[in-house]
Amino acid sequence: MIEKLKLKFPGAIKDFSSCSEPERYEWFQDETGDQLGIPKSDMSKEEVGLLRLLFPFKTMDVTERNANLPKKQWSDFLYKNSSILPLTSWDAVRYTQFTVSNNDHSYLDFEEAFLAFMDGGALIIWENDLSGVLIEGENSENYDINGFSAVLNTLESDFYLKIRTFMGGFHSVNNKILDHFLMEQKGFKLSKEHLSNMKAANLPMVFPHAVMAGLEKSDSGWYIEQLLRDTKDDDELISSVKMYIECSSNASLAAKRLFIHRNSLQYRIDKFIEKTGLDIRSFQHCFTTYLAILMNN
Repeated sequence: MIEKLKLKFPGAIKDFSSCSEPERYEWFQDETGDQLGIPKSDMSKEEVGLLRLLFPFKTMDVTERNANLPKKQWSDFLYKNSSILPLTSWDAVRYTQFTVSNNDHSYLDFEEAFLAFMDGGALIIWENDLSGVLIEGENSENYDINGFSAVLNTLESDFYLKIRTFMGGFHSVNNKILDHFLMEQKGFKLSKEHLSNMKAANLPMVFPHAVMAGLEKSDSGWYIEQLLRDTKDDDELISSVKMYIECSSNASLAAKRLFIHRNSLQYRIDKFIEKTGLDIRSFQHCFTTYLAILMNN
């Protein structure tokens, strides 16, 4: 039957694992295991629906999902202890780790829909049938946590599933990016334990829970570096932010106690927010920032 389909769709190809762009095809498989990929542009919705019922395609081996070269390099690096840094044109990358509640859908359709919201170079690397990581290069179009939550709402509605994610920070592409991935993996685990109602979590959200769980010294240093970033060693800026928080975010009172003009304090606060992404005018970021400052001291 697969051979007959090949005659009807001459643009079809037979081997998923050797295909460099599997997302361009609808994939089918007969009872003998023979595979066929038909270009999506060659099929109507009715044909796709019928053939999916007759020849459901199951990829039990997750390595097939990461078959093309860029994905294989990242998969080997993140999940298989490869010491070879993936080739990339990105200067900095962000990992967003995710899990989905079921695989009652074509993972290729899910990938295509997910990546349609992202910059053209983004990749999805699968760890298993239900979890993986979205990898993006840093650019002006990257979503913040709120915009990303809206994307997840759309995907959940379209695919009838639940998605949990952990959005990391941007990291320079060097020999430390695996360490960042593994630390954010711990953060994702914490978010699933303590923020079960959040479909999109990030480092500022989980940091207080990490502190409560007990942090090793090396882990503590990593969290402080990621949260405070370039401001960590700026004593004047950190002292000003600390005083602002201790004055219950009363800028006039904090400026008076620091013996500076209120506008000068506001400039320092804005500078801190810009450099760290921590908006200390909100309670959540204010609490996280204060904890990080105390631990840094």
